[in-house]
Amino acid sequence: MRKKVALENREIEIVGTSHVAEGSIQEVEKAIAEVQPDFVGVELDQDRYNALKGDSGWKDLDVADAVKNGKGFLLLFRLILSIFQRKAGNSMPGKEMLKAAELAEDRDIDLELIDQDINTTFQRARDKLTVKEKLKLAASLVIGSESIEGQDLLEDDIINKLVEELGEEYPSLAETFLYERNSYMANKILEKDFNKAVVVVGAAHVEGLMDEMKAEVRTTYTDPENFPWFKIATYAIPAFILAGLGYSFWKIGMGAGAKATGVWIGLNGTLAALGAIIARSHPLTWLVAFIAAPLTSLDPALGAGMVAAYAEAKLYPPTVGELEDLSKATEYGQLWENQAGRVLLTFVIVSIGSAAATFLSAGYIASVIF
Repeated sequence: MRKKVALENREIEIVGTSHVAEGSIQEVEKAIAEVQPDFVGVELDQDRYNALKGDSGWKDLDVADAVKNGKGFLLLFRLILSIFQRKAGNSMPGKEMLKAAELAEDRDIDLELIDQDINTTFQRARDKLTVKEKLKLAASLVIGSESIEGQDLLEDDIINKLVEELGEEYPSLAETFLYERNSYMANKILEKDFNKAVVVVGAAHVEGLMDEMKAEVRTTYTDPENFPWFKIATYAIPAFILAGLGYSFWKIGMGAGAKATGVWIGLNGTLAALGAIIARSHPLTWLVAFIAAPLTSLDPALGAGMVAAYAEAKLYPPTVGELEDLSKATEYGQLWENQAGRVLLTFVIVSIGSAAATFLSAGYIASVIF
């Protein structure tokens, strides 16, 4: 797919590609040969460009530190969506982008990586996802998705393919991964000084990118101003549990208080340990999860998943080979077969188990005192 945009004394040829179809490489080569541009823009950021050149960055990742710094959810989120893309076809995703960059460098053409930093994009997507959308996305770990032949595709990469198939269920993903990036890339292109340009993007971006470049005033996006229900709950529920347990001992009796405390400890420990078991972590991590969950459930800054995953990563650190293999995973099941994947799964699933136990415990304590 090729589209032309004429802006005053500048011409832009937009090449819309499928990131998983071999024919896109030939389309890129043809466009650059015909247009003879003095500027080439590709839908990549520095991290993705390095990954396509063979440096994924995963081999240098300290998983324990990443978990400790609260990046566990974000890393797993990236992996789920990366695997989704690889399931969409058999060729290496982004080869046509790398080819455009190589042709520009070989011909001494001004090259620009025009996409927003991938970490910023994922961070904004995670922050904008509603609770319902996050639950649906987590379900993809279980239900998976069908493979699609690369030659039948003419759409965008990791996120854009997901948005195209499930856009109605994930409206916030469509905004973050398509519309916001269209605006960002349009600004990056128009900042450059050129006469003729070839811009290579996923096909899902073509129409939106054209509209943004032609617009007199481009769309701006701001961070969502949602009411902080989750943040309030992380403090309010532990406070309620402590107050409820104290009330049970003081007003109802030692027996009622002891029973409520036992339910709270038992539910937290059991569901957190069950999460560690589901993640296929080591039995010692099961014990860590069981012990940590009742304590960490009262501290909003420290989660059971973080403690369990940190223990798993420190006791059984993944090898460099496992980290590199994880970056190339093509099936969700491979997350459970890789130690780095098990660490991230431990972080997320134990966190979910502990959170569920906290809500259930709060419900039981409420039934005792009211």
